[in-house]
Parts: sequence; C-alpha cells; structure tokens
Amino acid sequence: MSDFRQSSTLISPTLDVMQSTTTFRIHPLTADQASHHRLAGGEIYIADSKPGYPCRRCLRDAEIGEELILVSHDPFERDSPYRSASPIFLHREECGNVVTETNVSGTHALPEQLTCRQLSVRAFDANAMMVDAAVIDGSVLATTIERLFGNDDARQLHIHNAGRGCWATTISRCP
Repeated sequence: MSDFRQSSTLISPTLDVMQSTTTFRIHPLTADQASHHRLAGGEIYIADSKPGYPCRRCLRDAEIGEELILVSHDPFERDSPYRSASPIFLHREECGNVVTETNVSGTHALPEQLTCRQLSVRAFDANAMMVDAAVIDGSVLATTIERLFGNDDARQLHIHNAGRGCWATTISRCP
C-alpha cells in the first residue's frame, strides 16, 4: 500500500494561516478482495459515460466501452452498528493499474476519482464507531481528511459517493 501525504493550508479562527500535513494511507480493494467479488458474480455493465463507473480496485473511472461488474462490498473489519455493505463497481477483468502516481514535489496526490464527485466522508474510531462525518465536494477532500484526522479518536475514514452511497475507499491514519 502506498502512503499518501497531502499538505493543505488551514485558516484558524484568528485568521492566522498555518501549514499542516497529515500522512494517510488509501486502501482500495486488494487483488484478493476484487478476485473474490468477481468470482461471486454480479451485474455486468459497459461504461457509456466518463465519469460514471468508478472502479474500486484501481481507483480510476472506467473508459467508455470498458466492462465492469457491480457487486456489494463490506468495508468494515469488525462488527459495529454502522456496519453495512455498499454497491461498488470493479473492472470485470483485473486492472493492474492501481493508483501510485507521484506529483512533482514527491508527495502523492489524491486519485482524481475521489476529487471530482460529491462525497460522504465518515470518521470511525478503533471500535468502528462513527466519531464525525461530512458531505463535501471532492475538491476539498484533502482539507476534510486533515480536519477529521485532527480528532485523535479518528482512526479510519470511509469515503462514499454521496449521491448513490457507493463505497469509494477507506483511508487510514499513518503512524
């Protein structure tokens, strides 16, 4: 898994500007999880628009004409009242192009798939209990990650598409 470091400028209540960096890790579906979902089967779609069919393995929107499978995925690793499965798209065949793109400064950028949509960002503690949440435009995801991880209890963020509720990825705080 790749570490993603995002730097953002935040304005404090006194209007001073402070520079802050939170290191976090983005967890798309693993190859094993994706293979399991593909073998279990689901509805087959052919992408007819872009964006519109976000693959949760490679974190890219499918190109027009690519085949995807719609399956149900549970991103929780433990029981919780918040535990629920969400619909997700996967490329029908393994997509070997998992996001690892590095920008010029040497830090990693958030995948475009996450920054071009309205998102629901949910923060969970070590017991998988929700401690905060926000519905945002994806263009402010970096600052939202920074803000939510400002709560020391927040261990993981579940990112969902706000409109249809599809799970997009899980983001964890790096030690």
